[in-house]
Amino acid sequence: MHGVENDLRRLLRTAAARPDRHGAGRVSLAIKPETVQVAEVSDLRVRYLDQGTGHPLVLVHGWIGSLENFHTWSPAFAGHRRVLIPDLPGCGETKLGRETPDGVPALATFVRAFVERLGLGQHDIGGICLGATVALDYASRFPDSVSRLVLHTPVYSPATIRPTFARQARWLTWGPTSAAVARLRRNRTFSDLYKRFLSEGPGVDPYDAQVNFDNQIRADSGVARNWLRDGIRRDYREFLATWRKPVLVVVAADDRLVNVDDIRNLVQLMPQAEIRVIEAAGHGWTPTLIAAQVETIGGFLRASDGGMG
Repeated sequence: MHGVENDLRRLLRTAAARPDRHGAGRVSLAIKPETVQVAEVSDLRVRYLDQGTGHPLVLVHGWIGSLENFHTWSPAFAGHRRVLIPDLPGCGETKLGRETPDGVPALATFVRAFVERLGLGQHDIGGICLGATVALDYASRFPDSVSRLVLHTPVYSPATIRPTFARQARWLTWGPTSAAVARLRRNRTFSDLYKRFLSEGPGVDPYDAQVNFDNQIRADSGVARNWLRDGIRRDYREFLATWRKPVLVVVAADDRLVNVDDIRNLVQLMPQAEIRVIEAAGHGWTPTLIAAQVETIGGFLRASDGGMG
C-alpha cells in the first residue's frame, strides 16, 4: 500500500501548509423542510425524506452520506413517485442505537425495518455507490418486495472495483490509520485535495461539495469504517444473474472507483438491464452529471411504469 500511503502523505503535507478556512453547515438546506419527517425505527429516531405520491421509491444514500445528497432527485421524481430517503444509522441526523452496524447486511436490515415501519407494499429501491451495495443486499433478501432497481455507480463485486480505489479503501479502514483518517476527513482542505486528485476529479458542483463535507463531519467513524471495509468485499453477481425485473444502472464514463467496462457488461448477466454511461463525467457530481442522471433516471421510472401490475 506504499503508493496510497505516499499519495495521502503528500496531500496531508499540502493540507497542513494551508489554513483550514472552510467550516461545516454553510449551505442552507435545499430540501423542502415540510418533506422531512422523523420516525421511530427499532430503537432509532430516524430522519427521512417523504415527498411526492405514487409508487414508493426508496433511495439509499452513499457512503457516510445523507438524504441531502438527493436534493436534485427528490423533486424531479416526486411527480410520479413517493420518494423516501432515510438517513442510515450514524449518518446525517440519524444517531446510532445500541449497536454500530457491522457492514452492508446490517444496513440493509435497517432499510427493511424502515420500509416495514412505513407500511410500504411493493416498492422500487435504488442507491448510490456503496448505497447501491446496500440496495442490492436488500433486493437479494427481499426480492418479492422490489419492483425495480436503480443502481448508480454500483459497487457490486470486488472484481469491478479499480485496484487504486481498493488499495485506498484498505488503507482508509486499516486499524493503525483509521483513527487518523477519521480526523482528516474533518479537515476541509485535506478532504478537497483527496477528492480532487484521488476520487472525484474536478468540477464538482459547489453545493454538493459542501453537502458532502457536512456529511463527513457528522458521520460516525465506526459506521464509516465498517461500511467501506465490508462493502468492497461483497459480491452480488450471482444474484444479478437471477434478476429479471426492470433495472437501470448509471455510471460516469470517467469514474475513478469502479471499472466502467465491467458495468457496461452487466447486460450479459441481466439482458433486460438498461445501462447508461454518462460521458464527460467522473465520480464527483458535476452540474453536467447531475442533469444527465436526473433525466436518465426519471425517464426510466416513467417508461417502466407501463409494466407495473
